[in-house]
Amino acid sequence: MAILLTDDQILECRTRIRAVAEAQFATRGLAATSLRSIAAELGWTAASLYRYFRNKDELLALTRAAAHDRFSDRVEAAYASTTDLWDRSRAVGQAYVDFAFDEPHAYQLMFAFSQPEAEKGELLREAERRSRRTLTAYVEDMIAAGLLQGDPSILGHVYWAGIHGLVVLQMAGKLAPDMPFDMIRHEIMRLVTRGAQPPSDESQSITGSSI
Repeated sequence: MAILLTDDQILECRTRIRAVAEAQFATRGLAATSLRSIAAELGWTAASLYRYFRNKDELLALTRAAAHDRFSDRVEAAYASTTDLWDRSRAVGQAYVDFAFDEPHAYQLMFAFSQPEAEKGELLREAERRSRRTLTAYVEDMIAAGLLQGDPSILGHVYWAGIHGLVVLQMAGKLAPDMPFDMIRHEIMRLVTRGAQPPSDESQSITGSSI
């Protein structure tokens, strides 16, 4: 007879399983990762994992949702850390970069993997919506204050595309030694921000732009 677990024990087990799954999905890939391989690393039987997740698709979706939520927690904390809009944009950008390099497996799982909508489940869909909001909220504030101009969703995605591409290059070891990550990062953001400023602000000095 299976031992009855408390809610806290179930939560702890699910968290342990997701941590192993996250690393295996990111390093082995989806095809080479299975409930059996995850259970083996935990020292469990594959059958025991079915007490916590219906199948690999559900485990992948919930592991990705947890990664998105941890990312959102960081970015939302950075957003709330200051009311100065330029400082806020820099704080959000730093939180993004810190998360990517502190949790590379989670970052890859969030942005390098996709799933059919039918396999995502509502928790992953909401986690994705939340993380997308974190990447546009500060831009909306800056546009509302007249510091930037344009569609906040599009401009937020422009900033995101620039920093994501650079993060991926850094993770892959593709940046030349004489092209430091931070130097390129700040130049990308300086140029994007300069282009997004209203004409009346062309004479305003830009001191360390968004992200």
